[in-house]
Amino acid sequence: MALGLLMVCSVAACGKKEEAETTQAPTTAEETAAGTSETEMAGADETAGEGETVPNPEMPEYVSAFDLGDISDYVELGEYKGLEVTAMDTEVTDEDVEEELQSQVEKAEPVYEEVTEGTVADGDVANIDFEGRMDGEVFQGGTGTDFNLTIGSGQFIGGFEDGLIGKAIGETVVLDLNFPEDYTVNPDFSGKPVEFTVKINYVRGEEIPNKLDDAFVERYTDGEYKTVEDYRAYTKTTMAENKAEDARVGKINSAWEKVEENATFKKEAEELIQYNYDSQMYQAESMVAMYGITMESYLSSIERTEEEFQSEIRDYAEQSARWQLLVRAVVEAEGLEPTDEEYESGVERVAGEIGSTAEELKANYSEAMLRDILRQEAVQDFLEETAIEVPAEE
Repeated sequence: MALGLLMVCSVAACGKKEEAETTQAPTTAEETAAGTSETEMAGADETAGEGETVPNPEMPEYVSAFDLGDISDYVELGEYKGLEVTAMDTEVTDEDVEEELQSQVEKAEPVYEEVTEGTVADGDVANIDFEGRMDGEVFQGGTGTDFNLTIGSGQFIGGFEDGLIGKAIGETVVLDLNFPEDYTVNPDFSGKPVEFTVKINYVRGEEIPNKLDDAFVERYTDGEYKTVEDYRAYTKTTMAENKAEDARVGKINSAWEKVEENATFKKEAEELIQYNYDSQMYQAESMVAMYGITMESYLSSIERTEEEFQSEIRDYAEQSARWQLLVRAVVEAEGLEPTDEEYESGVERVAGEIGSTAEELKANYSEAMLRDILRQEAVQDFLEETAIEVPAEE
């Protein structure tokens, strides 16, 4: 999804006016391609040495394709409107719906009988509510409700699980314990006495096989739907909406591919390529700095050499630059440049879509970047309107 990738880059951290706070890993093209998760990053085994800090990278100044000279120096559009694209099937059959429903049943969390009589034994899964107090005060992380605890798993501190063995189901138990002397989860708690009040709600019994019935539907939808009939109708509607959206996006992407195929690229936009490259490297380096690990460790975790990594970023930067040039060419050819009024309303809309405000968006992103986002959207809308869908058999 060429235009889609441009949008992803635009709303990531690649064009903020000020240095980004590294509170979360930015979404980058290379991270997505490598399949690196935050969990994998957190598990990287090479961190900065004690007393050593990973320097925050310097963010590159945003460069737009509209900052360049005459667009005809870089690209010449070929056929770009009225393009024929293959229509995608949007029909949802009853068989499709039943297959989806059965898939949900198969993938649903298992359900178990709730044993409410007898006593707790080693190996049982006990559903409990608990509250911990130190010096008479409830502390953060020491409280839970409807928690399934496997007795003997060692998930809780020593004495907690053993203290429940032999206790009657339904009973409330008070456990006077101590945190381990070397409690690495929170060193401030090490060795301190703690009192847990534990209510044993029930013990997990035999698994109840899931099946498509009213009880399953109500449980699976948290009570939003109470009958299979109603949920089946909802599922069919949702599947139809999703297929229609997939077809819409597919139409745009297919048309965009042809726009690129039909265009003639005359020379590389080196300034734009360099910005795209620096932007992606900035995001990768920001992520590494956030986790306090070395770039070598990160590259090892995604199984890339430095040369391979840089080559992939360069390829992305070049492709992205070609897409950005094409966006500008279509915008200028069709007069799609947003007016000041369209710019203001567009920023308001985009902000709402990402749960922000127009003021926050303008504070964090340059006007050039925000205008580029709206230009890309205008090109998407243009392609959707002008492309001609042809049945697959034709």
